[in-house]
Amino acid sequence: MSEKRVAPASGPTTPPRDVVRLLTCVVARELRDGEVVAFGLNAELLLAAALLAQRLHAPNLRIRHGLRIERGHELSPSAWTEERASRSHEVIEYLEAHDAILDVANRSSPMRFCDVFFVGGMQIDREGSANLIGIRGKDGRMTIRGPGSIGTTSIGTLARHVILFSDEHTTRRLVETVDYVSVPGWRRRAAAGLEGGPSLCITPLAVLDFADGRMRLRSVHAHATEEDVRRRTGFPLPPGPVRTTPPPTPAEVEALSVVDPKGRLDTVDLCRDGGPR
Repeated sequence: MSEKRVAPASGPTTPPRDVVRLLTCVVARELRDGEVVAFGLNAELLLAAALLAQRLHAPNLRIRHGLRIERGHELSPSAWTEERASRSHEVIEYLEAHDAILDVANRSSPMRFCDVFFVGGMQIDREGSANLIGIRGKDGRMTIRGPGSIGTTSIGTLARHVILFSDEHTTRRLVETVDYVSVPGWRRRAAAGLEGGPSLCITPLAVLDFADGRMRLRSVHAHATEEDVRRRTGFPLPPGPVRTTPPPTPAEVEALSVVDPKGRLDTVDLCRDGGPR
């Protein structure tokens, strides 16, 4: 008996730019006024989402790049990195000299590092742990080396809200258990005496949240199917009602044209169909 074929999650009717803009809106909706948001360098989509949130509902949202906080002015994270983050060493010297590093680690301090932290991973598991370190082979040794955790472990612990973001939705990315831990998920945080865990995982196909410390399906994007999302996830997702992710509103579409007048989002490399199986 032949294996049942599953149609691709996305096709010619769903241009990559439409999926990128949908995810930008999905991320922007999660940001609140007065928060400090942090994410990796050269993250056009996440930066665009922060700028979009500022225009629509969070005018006092602040964006952290390295050890500096900016309100935001244009969708050019590489320029921010070159012009501003290069002075981070001066900020570190000041923090160490004035014991202000304690304020950075204090969630209630005005100098807190961030409220919302977006982080990806070579692997993300069902409990929300993320791996940026490497992938083990069958013999247990590392066969693929990743970029490394850098400061993600500390930031993921200090942030009030951790949101996982993946540019693909495959069984190699969403796994039962990560090979290495860069950002701890719900169970690992509890074992370390820490409360909570990641709140969401956003992918090109779906939005997933957590119940009792385990990932579940919250919504499926219109260009995808629930069946394909479940097949592309490396662990069982609990049954339950699943809605369609709301598409960009007219207000969001108009604001995006202001946020991204040069079309930088068109260069975002995203697996709109989820990626290789």
